[in-house]
Amino acid sequence: MPLAILESVRQHDRPEEVLEAEDLPRSLPRRLGLTGVVDSQIHHYRVARKRRERISHGRLADLLRLVLRRPDCEPILREAGAGLAREHSRKTLSRTAILGRFFPSNFAFRLAKRSLQRLLRRIAGGAPVTVNRDPFLVEIDTPVTARVDRWGIACVLYSAAIEETVRQTTGSTPHVHHSHCQAKGDTRCRWIIT
Repeated sequence: MPLAILESVRQHDRPEEVLEAEDLPRSLPRRLGLTGVVDSQIHHYRVARKRRERISHGRLADLLRLVLRRPDCEPILREAGAGLAREHSRKTLSRTAILGRFFPSNFAFRLAKRSLQRLLRRIAGGAPVTVNRDPFLVEIDTPVTARVDRWGIACVLYSAAIEETVRQTTGSTPHVHHSHCQAKGDTRCRWIIT
């Protein structure tokens, strides 16, 4: 998850254009994603992923707190969640997801449920994950996003991951509603998929 977040930060901080009057040595250091520190952390996380090393919850929480200070935190976390789902689909679902699009929706949603369980268990930071199919909903008990964000904004990362996983598996874009949020006082985070 930290790698996806940092790559999303870097993508959002890349300038779309450089104005002639822009003082690059002055403006580029303000863009966190273009600093050498972020590049070295991305490299570190890529090496850790290849070695299958786990990143501590403390480091992930610190990174989330840093991103949540930004005014563009929601699109950054949304892109990170969608990126995690695309990577997961590329690794585990390639043939199965294609088949799911051609079979009846019942079969496709069964595949989506199984895929969501695998992905969310991997990125939920050890929190218990429940995925039900009828009604189609996801529950995570004490996700790392709820522990670091008292407003519930960071849970958009999971919303985007759920939406992209279901889209990759079924071929249709679902509506994902974050109905309960532990950061806002509920007992657990819940997403309803329609």
